[in-house]
Amino acid sequence: MAKWAGISGETPIDRSGLKKKNSVTNRQELAAVEARNIADAFLKYLACRPSPRSAPFDYAWFLRLHVEMFGDVWAWAGVVRNHDLNIGVAHFQIVGQLAALVDDLASWSGFGHSLELQAVWLHHKAVWIHPFENGNGRWARLLANIWLKRHGERIVAWPVDSIDAKSAIRSEYIAALKAADGGNHAGLLALHRRFTEDA
Repeated sequence: MAKWAGISGETPIDRSGLKKKNSVTNRQELAAVEARNIADAFLKYLACRPSPRSAPFDYAWFLRLHVEMFGDVWAWAGVVRNHDLNIGVAHFQIVGQLAALVDDLASWSGFGHSLELQAVWLHHKAVWIHPFENGNGRWARLLANIWLKRHGERIVAWPVDSIDAKSAIRSEYIAALKAADGGNHAGLLALHRRFTEDA
């Protein structure tokens, strides 16, 4: 149906897990209820500097963050998918890949990589893993911003209306993610820099 038609690079929407089926009848209504839920998570983690205790960047917290972003809307929020999608690692690799991402964060810091690069790599790898049924891109972008904020760095002010809809910015973003899949993070780094908030 046209009112649920997908956009390029998006995981198809499966409405079976929707908590508000009667009040959400199209993509626009879905976007509105998701935005309200996500706004609460933004306020919690980005209104002030989060601590290592409130944002520990471990496996359990990765899942909890997704619940905080989508738990009012989707029954499967924070639940690692048990099947393969059109993108992302095989479902049986997700737990191991998320655990490896926790280790990666420690090693990137230990080897002195800049926080800007760490955020880009974190963003890309979280999207690449694609652990959840949906909402992975938004979760990955918030994840990277919380990492920056926790370390006292400026966050990336992503143009939500453009990046989550059919647009030139989305096309550029998807192309940058695909290039990063091949080891070239320059495009994603450039996007991070373009949208980084002014000091």
